[in-house]
Amino acid sequence: MRRYLVVANQTLRASALRDEISKRIEKEPSTFYLLVPNTAAAHYASVPAAGGILPMPSIVTDYGRPSSDAEASELSRERLDRTLAELAELEVPVDGGLGSPHPLEAISTIVAEHEFDEIIIATLPRRLSRWLKADLPHQAERRFGLPVTTIIT
Repeated sequence: MRRYLVVANQTLRASALRDEISKRIEKEPSTFYLLVPNTAAAHYASVPAAGGILPMPSIVTDYGRPSSDAEASELSRERLDRTLAELAELEVPVDGGLGSPHPLEAISTIVAEHEFDEIIIATLPRRLSRWLKADLPHQAERRFGLPVTTIIT
């Protein structure tokens, strides 16, 4: 059974990530751990659109900016709980939790507690992604010696 660590926050409910998870499930027996770095409200990205900010509906992906860290944590927990429930309904072994707001630190903590075959990182578009600017996918690959798949939503 393949063991995947999925790292996402605002993009956890994105269709591109769902498609990637579905491909893995169809290919072979798989388990997933969903890690949501608990991003501070100030670090949330909003998607600029013609005429202003375009908040996306949460059923696709959450791009709106919360007004407080408590609200940011609540949104992260809601996304995580919905996604865990959906995967459990498919009878896929899944677990997950909120982690450090620093993604590499959050990954390090979980990798120390669990074994994985691959890391899947779902991130915002390049122009908005703090994770891509910090080169998170390559840092994770080098630090943990695991293949990393990057999904840019």
